[in-house]
Amino acid sequence: MILRSGLTMQLFTKFELKKLGTSFYDILGVAFLALLIGYPLSALLLQIVFPNLYSVHMSLVPSLASLKEVFTDKENLNAVLNSIFIGAAGTLVASILGTLIAFAAQEQSGFKRTLIDALVWLIFFLPSYIVAEGWVMFMQDGGILAQMLKLPNGWSFWFFSRWGVILIMGFSYFPYVYFSMQQGIRNVNSDLIKAGRLAGGSRVQVFQKIVLPLLTPSLLAGASIAFAEAFGDFGLPAALMDQTQLSLLPYQIYVSLGQSPVNYPAASCLSFLVILISAGAILLQFFWMRKKDYSSILARKDSVVFVKRKSTLLTIGAFFILAVSLLVPLGSTIIASLWKVWANGLSLGNWTFENYSKALKIGSAGINALGSSLEYALAVAVLTMILGVILAYQMSFKKSAANSFLNILTMSVIAVPGIVLAAAFVFAWNGVWLIPLNLVLYGTPICLGLAFMATYLPYSIRLQLGAMGQLPLNLIKAARVQGAGEIVVLRKIILPLVAGTAISTFFMTFTKIIFELPASMLLYPPGSPTFSVTIQHYFSESHWSKGSALSVIGLFILLAAYSLGRYLMEHFSKGKGLEENPELELAQEPVLLSNEEVII
Repeated sequence: MILRSGLTMQLFTKFELKKLGTSFYDILGVAFLALLIGYPLSALLLQIVFPNLYSVHMSLVPSLASLKEVFTDKENLNAVLNSIFIGAAGTLVASILGTLIAFAAQEQSGFKRTLIDALVWLIFFLPSYIVAEGWVMFMQDGGILAQMLKLPNGWSFWFFSRWGVILIMGFSYFPYVYFSMQQGIRNVNSDLIKAGRLAGGSRVQVFQKIVLPLLTPSLLAGASIAFAEAFGDFGLPAALMDQTQLSLLPYQIYVSLGQSPVNYPAASCLSFLVILISAGAILLQFFWMRKKDYSSILARKDSVVFVKRKSTLLTIGAFFILAVSLLVPLGSTIIASLWKVWANGLSLGNWTFENYSKALKIGSAGINALGSSLEYALAVAVLTMILGVILAYQMSFKKSAANSFLNILTMSVIAVPGIVLAAAFVFAWNGVWLIPLNLVLYGTPICLGLAFMATYLPYSIRLQLGAMGQLPLNLIKAARVQGAGEIVVLRKIILPLVAGTAISTFFMTFTKIIFELPASMLLYPPGSPTFSVTIQHYFSESHWSKGSALSVIGLFILLAAYSLGRYLMEHFSKGKGLEENPELELAQEPVLLSNEEVII
């Protein structure tokens, strides 16, 4: 009787799940991501409505008073207004710079074009706080430029203001606009340009009336992403706060969670504002795009030529922008790492490798922090790669309500700034209700590792979805006809075909975690700072040479990991395509289907 009852329950469960288009594995995937990502974000949003949720004497009395306090508190209000103004102005500068470099690259070919692309990618990969600290060392009183040109104290006061922050943002975030505009320029219909010239329009008129309007989608896409990144970036204000004393929204969240007693209501409301404004910028782009039709791509391949002769001035300007964006922060960091005493500057006897030997000394703070970050990076990168493949497989080849939820969740989290997601983990794993359950994970390596995973797993899933979207469904169905289970399908079919993407997600996560700052600053275990926290600590204490030496060491590791990743991607991707694998080609034969099920 018990056996029959259990069998009936299993059949009923399978029938209900099948009816809903959902399997046990789908529900398991939803439960995992809901706990990893959904729960922390929900905990953060609940704090807005229940301001005493995390107090010692917890209360579930709802109130929106904390939202009012955010706008009545002068410092919080200044942080909001400063972030909006500086983010918008920085985006404008980034849009101008990115557009100029994209047009310059379009005019070039061969080595020059490759060089422009390579330099833009290098700038893109530099951590924002390393860039900001490089600018500080270059521009401050007694800094590198002041020592080179014998400049008096006070000469750079204008730079350590909102205008200097806007300038740094523009030089840091223009790659987003460049990447978007580069493809947009290639897609412009050259027949429209020729028609405008034949109608008597000058080059300037054709550019203003035809080219720029057609590039609006690309410009808006790049600018909206640049604004979201600039507005929610924590590293840049953290690096510049000591010099500028300029309150920005991401740093104000950190201050709210770092003060005593912790101001949970302010942190949650400010985090909500960051999400709201960042998402609003992207939604504004979509709204604008729906107003007009910008399609103009030719069915034939046709290169776009805007001018008959290359503009030397544009090319020089592009390389000047790239040189300033890269050489000032990176060059300053390398120079500072080689100085014995900062005040002695460029004198011949002041150059040394001693800072590197101290940083790499066994047992030093730098080497311990580097080892800790490498452990986090390796563990999280492996888990992110494996889970990314599994969850992307589930979302690609199984249509269900659960997988639709996963799709929305992973897309939404990518738009959440790192400081907000880190703050959400403070709320989620520091609640008083977790004390009886012994589940207070805040301040432990587990909490920081989960925060890293929540940050980079959505990227891994989205990249894998793109790769699996090119795989024919009949491959999977044919394997199931032959009796292959889920694990066999993943191991024998899916993994060999997406190995290149899996490797790229591993190295993307690995390299990002080494220099990750927001989650590290808020969640690192006491007494065990990560590599990025140690670097930022040295810079905040004006130990410029020590911080620079660690930064250069980290960048070398990043470059080595990137090179290894590229090599492995090419190695594993070689010969893995469908067109080069006859065994997989045979598996593409159509099979008999009924209601999306295989009939054997």
